Amino acid sequence: MSLSAISYYIPTWTGFINYLGEIFPKELMPVGEPPEKSAEEASDDVLKKPTYKPKPVPKINGKSIHTRWYWPFAIGILSAEVVAIYAVLFVKLQWKTGIFVVLYGILSGLCITAGYHRLWAHRAYKASRPLEVFLAVFGASSIQGSIIWWVQNHRLHHRYTDTERDPYNIKRGFWYAHHGWILFRRKEEDLGYADMTDLHANPVVTWQYKYYFFICGFTSLVLPTLICGHFFNDWVGGFFWGAVARLVGVQQVTFCVNSVAHTFGTQPYSDEQTPRDNWITGIITLGEGYHNFHHAFPNDYRNGVRWYDVDLTKWILWLLEQVGLATNLKRFPRNEIMKGRAAMKLKNAEKFAKRINYGTPIDELPMFTASEFVAEVRERGKKWLVIEGFIYNIDEFVKLHPGGPKLILSGVGKDMTNAFNGGVYNHHYSARNLMNSTMRVGKII
Repeated sequence: MSLSAISYYIPTWTGFINYLGEIFPKELMPVGEPPEKSAEEASDDVLKKPTYKPKPVPKINGKSIHTRWYWPFAIGILSAEVVAIYAVLFVKLQWKTGIFVVLYGILSGLCITAGYHRLWAHRAYKASRPLEVFLAVFGASSIQGSIIWWVQNHRLHHRYTDTERDPYNIKRGFWYAHHGWILFRRKEEDLGYADMTDLHANPVVTWQYKYYFFICGFTSLVLPTLICGHFFNDWVGGFFWGAVARLVGVQQVTFCVNSVAHTFGTQPYSDEQTPRDNWITGIITLGEGYHNFHHAFPNDYRNGVRWYDVDLTKWILWLLEQVGLATNLKRFPRNEIMKGRAAMKLKNAEKFAKRINYGTPIDELPMFTASEFVAEVRERGKKWLVIEGFIYNIDEFVKLHPGGPKLILSGVGKDMTNAFNGGVYNHHYSARNLMNSTMRVGKII
């Protein structure tokens, strides 16, 4: 019989396998994955089921793609950090310059969180053209790379979280996720694929990419030095504190999201990956520390979804929406967010319950007929009583009974269900739990 004829009588692949099972002995059936369908068979499928085979992570000379030094980045980053340390130790910080460092640092950080991250990496809202230009210009002031470079790494991080293809994989260690990843050469095509077509079609993003080094040099080094020098007569402090120490500080704060927010904190929405919510990290990162929520609902413009979560970026975006500079702020449905919290609460409750002794499981309890129960009490002197079909041995509890020994001993050999459930006293769950875990010895059949 031809393949086309078989396909006519047996239109589904499952049916075809069953058909083969009938006409061939089982020892001749193939083991493992079924062979790929022919073009003719695939064209007959109404519902297509594409399969994806992940490319193996490449190795060079037996080393991971994450272990090759990228000297231009390494020299630049480490040199800036050395200069920042020198500034902290040896350069006097004037109070006016100090205020500028804080304010310009917050501005630099917000352009990363509101711009690079929530606008361009996750498209959590739409920005007006003036706001886009502002975020693109001052987002370069902390020298964290162009929008395209930064977003590509971040989208890869979300797609391959906690795997070898994650650019800042926390599984490679805290230091690597925080700082080491930036020092090593990583070919993007080796790390995986992230769709960047939206950014390549954005004129502001491509303009920033084209002139990034000029924009970056001016906003990160020249501008803060000029402002502090011209207005505060602090040219030295402007460079060492306003420029270098500030940009290194903003970089380190951003890196904390990759390290601290994947290590310390709670997981109220999902524990499938390492991201965690941490209010302390939320403060220093302008709201990015609520990382468990963010990975569960990445296109929500909020990271700290509750009103009291310290998410400065969220409130800045809300204000920008009020004045018309930002629109279409995405909010994940509250009901779905609550589902995530409820699922984790139930999961954590189950984990907690497993650590508790609930006594012998019901299906493992020995069975007694009513006659056998009475015989155990009368002939063997057992201090047993029955409540709701279960047998309880009260021998060691008589002296501890809050109602006194006389009352509880009066129930030996009897069904005390009515008395237990309100006839004498309506007992609390604590009494039931204590009896089930320490006194339950059998079941009446």
